[in-house]
Amino acid sequence: MTKVLDIVNYLKTKYPLEYASTFDHGKIGLQFGSMNAKVDKVLIALDGTSKVVEEAINKNAQLLITHHPFMFNSLLSLNYDSPMGQKMLKVFKNNLNIYAMHTNYDSVIGGMNDVLGQILGLNNIKGLSDENVNDNFLRYGDIEEITLGEYAEKVKKIFGLKSVRVVGDLNKKIKTIGVVGGSGTSELFKAIHSGCDCFVTGEIKQNHAIDANEYGLCLIEVPHAVEGVYREIIKKELSEQFPDVEFIVSCMDKDPFVIL
Repeated sequence: MTKVLDIVNYLKTKYPLEYASTFDHGKIGLQFGSMNAKVDKVLIALDGTSKVVEEAINKNAQLLITHHPFMFNSLLSLNYDSPMGQKMLKVFKNNLNIYAMHTNYDSVIGGMNDVLGQILGLNNIKGLSDENVNDNFLRYGDIEEITLGEYAEKVKKIFGLKSVRVVGDLNKKIKTIGVVGGSGTSELFKAIHSGCDCFVTGEIKQNHAIDANEYGLCLIEVPHAVEGVYREIIKKELSEQFPDVEFIVSCMDKDPFVIL
């Protein structure tokens, strides 16, 4: 019988926690549970929302794997009547084990941003470092030359989006594309210095859009939730490593935003 320890050790070896950003320290890894707990079913989600926790319990999963930390901010008190309190009570009462891998998975080779680069059709994908180091988020590669407007439409189709926000001349020809999943504008100048024509990321602020325009870098803003593509990747990877365990992708893990 597989234990939480077995799955945790595999994930820690493949996506070491030490490559997480400093703000993530103490917020990733096994956040709740017992390493000795037996596991025959695992639920994989982007976020550990109340509905995802209920789904894990209803489907008799012993382990919930999330990308974003289940509990990101420290708690000095817990009101059992609050949404967080209710969610935590369900975790405790049902002995649900929860493992999070956030910026360590974003940063390492073969992690989130390599996956996104492949999905976006980039060739010869590179990072700022070809070894695992902290905060190595940016990935960039080449595509066949295309206009910004055409590529924005392609990005929409790839991720099944109704819309994207774009910065730059829609008729500008682009070839070298950078990508960072989630909120990646801290990497904007790294994308510029790496020779990117266009940078695909999420949650772009006004000042970053202005900076990009000034430096001639095109931007395509996608929802933070596109990181959910990791779920099927991890499911396949872990299913091959632990054939006696059933790995399922959450059905309740939804983007909280609705585009009208």
